[in-house]
Amino acid sequence: MTVQEMEVKVEQLLGVLDGDIRHVERTLSQLDALRRLLIKRDDASLDRLLAEIRSRAEAHAANEQARQALRADLARAFGCDGRQLTLSELQALLPEQQRACVAARQARLKSLIAELNREYTLTAALVSDCSRFNRALMRVFFEPSGQSSMSYSPSGAARRQMNTSVVSLRL
Repeated sequence: MTVQEMEVKVEQLLGVLDGDIRHVERTLSQLDALRRLLIKRDDASLDRLLAEIRSRAEAHAANEQARQALRADLARAFGCDGRQLTLSELQALLPEQQRACVAARQARLKSLIAELNREYTLTAALVSDCSRFNRALMRVFFEPSGQSSMSYSPSGAARRQMNTSVVSLRL
């Protein structure tokens, strides 16, 4: 592979990395929207958000394939194993100008991924709290005394107490 061909491949890789940056930024925005919509309990908007996520999945998969193909091409060009060629190792093999461009994309991706991990943790905590709250509400509505109408035999078989109502009919 000539130097010009390698430069073209690196430029293509930079474009793919820019696509990855846009994808992570979009994912951060979607996590924020998901939390907001969960709090509002806006089912219609949640359905639209899910449809949007599904529709963009193909574009992200195509970007992922392009990145893997470029990585393999660059690894062959530099005589490296494709699985071992990382952005850090690639930077060491590139001229200064391209090295700076790859380093900038890598730094941006690292910061976005750190933020994505934090946002994911916050979203998972919110979903967990919503689930816990919904279970507590179900217990209040369907188990009037706060005690379970389910018991277990010594062998572990579940038995439902038949003398309890599902919903209290008292006014």
